Amino acid sequence: MKKAVFMAMAALTVAALSTGCIGKFRLTNNILAWNEGMHEEAWVQEVVFLGLHIVPVYQISIFADIILFNSIEFWTDKPIDFLAGVDQQGNEYKVVSNGDGTATLHYKGQLCTLVKQGSEVKMVKDGAYVGTFSAQGSLVSFTAPDGSVQSVLR
Repeated sequence: MKKAVFMAMAALTVAALSTGCIGKFRLTNNILAWNEGMHEEAWVQEVVFLGLHIVPVYQISIFADIILFNSIEFWTDKPIDFLAGVDQQGNEYKVVSNGDGTATLHYKGQLCTLVKQGSEVKMVKDGAYVGTFSAQGSLVSFTAPDGSVQSVLR
């Protein structure tokens, strides 16, 4: 009986691993990017990095990426791509990929569609053009439909 269970588990493991569902490990990469951007000093980043290994944040995120997110992306053919956070005024935002080259921005109870065109990202809300984001180095600019431009350093 134990041999049959072992063989069944081995067959399922081989089947799962041979599907070719190697993903982008977005959750783990987001955690790493957060760690790299949290402080200018490399030694602080290293201490936080080690702390995130002691409290198994990276291990859990890798497990979730491998077992859950990458499998969902493979079988549904829709990427789980999200960016979430809080702006300087304390408003929560989230950007979710639609899987068709566009994304949806959730901000202050509003929904907008983001469409990347070359190096720019156009924003559309309820079918109406809202404006265009562009970046040059660390300068991010938003051009409104009337041609006015607002820029910020990131």
